[in-house]
Amino acid sequence: MRALLATLVLLLAPAWAEPRLVSSEAELREALRASAHVVVLPGRYRGQFVVDRPLVLEGRDRPVLDGEGQGTVLTVNAPDVTVRGFEIRGSGIEPEQDHSGVTLNGPRALVEGNIFRDVLFGVVVARSDRSVVRGNDIQSLPEMELGRRGDGIRVWYSKGVVLEGNRAQHCRDLVAWYSSDITFRRNHVSDGRYGLHFMYCDRSLVEDNLLERNSVGIYTMYSRQVELKGNRVIGCRGASGYALGFKDADDVLAAGNVLVDSKVGLFLDSTPTLPGASCRFTGNVLAYNDAGVALFPSVRGAELSGNSFQENAEQVRLEGGGQQQGNRFEGNYWSDYTGCDLDGDGRGDQPYRSQKLFESLASRDPSLRLFQGTLVQSALDSAARLFPLVAPQPKLEDPSPSLVPPALPPLSDARPAASGWAWPVLALLALAALRLRIRPTARPEGVTFMQTVLKLDRVTKKFGRLTAVDEVSLEVDPGQAVALWGANGAGKTTLMRCLLGLLSCQGSLSIGGYDAQRQGKKARALLGYVPQELSFHDDLSVAETLELYATLRGVRDPGQALARVGLDHCPERKVGELSGGMKQRLALALALLGDPPLLLLDEPTSNLDLQGRQELLHLLSELRSQGKTMLFTSHRLEEVLALADRVIVLEQGKVTLNATPGELVGTRGWQTVMKLRIPSESLEQAVELLCRSGYTASRNGSGLWVEVPGDRKATPIQTLFREGILVTDFEI
Repeated sequence: MRALLATLVLLLAPAWAEPRLVSSEAELREALRASAHVVVLPGRYRGQFVVDRPLVLEGRDRPVLDGEGQGTVLTVNAPDVTVRGFEIRGSGIEPEQDHSGVTLNGPRALVEGNIFRDVLFGVVVARSDRSVVRGNDIQSLPEMELGRRGDGIRVWYSKGVVLEGNRAQHCRDLVAWYSSDITFRRNHVSDGRYGLHFMYCDRSLVEDNLLERNSVGIYTMYSRQVELKGNRVIGCRGASGYALGFKDADDVLAAGNVLVDSKVGLFLDSTPTLPGASCRFTGNVLAYNDAGVALFPSVRGAELSGNSFQENAEQVRLEGGGQQQGNRFEGNYWSDYTGCDLDGDGRGDQPYRSQKLFESLASRDPSLRLFQGTLVQSALDSAARLFPLVAPQPKLEDPSPSLVPPALPPLSDARPAASGWAWPVLALLALAALRLRIRPTARPEGVTFMQTVLKLDRVTKKFGRLTAVDEVSLEVDPGQAVALWGANGAGKTTLMRCLLGLLSCQGSLSIGGYDAQRQGKKARALLGYVPQELSFHDDLSVAETLELYATLRGVRDPGQALARVGLDHCPERKVGELSGGMKQRLALALALLGDPPLLLLDEPTSNLDLQGRQELLHLLSELRSQGKTMLFTSHRLEEVLALADRVIVLEQGKVTLNATPGELVGTRGWQTVMKLRIPSESLEQAVELLCRSGYTASRNGSGLWVEVPGDRKATPIQTLFREGILVTDFEI
């Protein structure tokens, strides 16, 4: 019993002992040899220091350990050593000797809450099992080239090491080599080469880290049983530019990661390698990358399910030619998917196929990527859709694509604070993911499933000092026709272009519940647009033009679009041979492709003669009676009176009136608008006579509109009667 008590006293003595306070370099060196708990008071302590026994080394008010540019500042050769609360700086610059701020050569060390500046390597964990490196702020030597700098943290031949809550900036790499059971959690790594590099490192966990502006995000080589969860990897733009990369790795799981604005979101090379090994990627967001996934044809057995591929320039890229096979793509969200979901189960009814001619050509000749995002790319891909003989084989097929992107995992409160633009980007992505979690349903006939088709809230557009649209707010309900009225320069066309996504603006634009600025593709799918100035290929036939635009819009079956506008009798006629009115009908047919619930019409009759205007107005009236929602601009009162339920008056970009057509007439001093019914053979003569007599008059169907003061309603009838023109009826 006495021997046991003596042993306990020896083991617990360090905890009972009073800490030794030191204030000079000599005292510090002597305390490191003799004391179990050393508290270093504020000051600068120069030279290299070595710990050869278990102890707690603690700085009070951030004392500085300064190696003065020589060797390693603090070397730990004993187990169970704690180092906290220091600024450690001034190591040597020899990478072959691993000159560092702290080198750990004993197990169960704890290095936490320190600042490392002007050190080649930050912390080297060498044969130091079950050690913890936590909450440190590490920078290498910024004056050196990136490849010559040391690693922020290097784990070497160690097991069970935890790297947590550290911030590493302007270092070369963070590496874990020839080690196992590593946990890398809630660290922030920026402006380096490899954010994290695993090699021969099995059974490791990487979660809730932020890695930004590194050449490569996380790269795993020759390792097994590695899990990556909830990491954010942003802006990898180095030579390879991988956000996540795997080479010869097995039993990999990557879930809930956000991979944004890199050259490649996910790179796979010979992963998995062993028969029966798994390689799973699920619930990740890959957005705005040059390529969402890049893989070699040799990759077999990878599974990608439930991921979100959003607006990547190339969703999937095959490296080195050939075809990928033996991998499973299923249930992913693809932002360029053009299918539909008729049964409302959240899955597309047709498979997603990555099949683009430009991508196929660029994979053979990378120099063609110079034209990525240009009209050259659009033309080639359109040609491949129109002429299947030149279309490439699909790179992949997702048999049941999701129409709902996965939600982002919650951000941990323990995450280190990010600087610069990273958090705004992540916040926008999180917001976008939440907004996109709308359960898609089949679109029924009409638009009765929408409470509001169009909603604008304080929309503003400025060109330098000129405010073209000034805090415009309005709502358009299903089946309504709303006119934008105002003089040239009032902001009508500018507002239209903002809705179409051609101009950026401030404020909120919602179309069918989609944010038109953040979910532009989905919002614009609900729009049909007829521009003021038409531009067609005159040498194409009507049918060929319809087919071309249907392909560009992703509409598989144009259906009765030509019949709806009365052009089904001339499908083979060249567009250049059509009259102005027929071209306007063709423009309306193209706008109706896919049966969008909302039509935008910008001065739809401006270039038509009287007969053409009447024919088009009749056609638009029929569409309105069928429940089609419209927002249109016009300078013609008869069009507004014939079509509009409401009129939005714009003056110098501001809404000055939101009223019915009748209220518009009254507020503008048009005390009375009369409709006169006149025999058809006299209509043109009547309009001309009234206009010569000083009235504002225009034809409308079987009669004409005329504006008169409220106390002179009989005068236009008398004017016509004197010229022998009979008025058979009138309405006020």
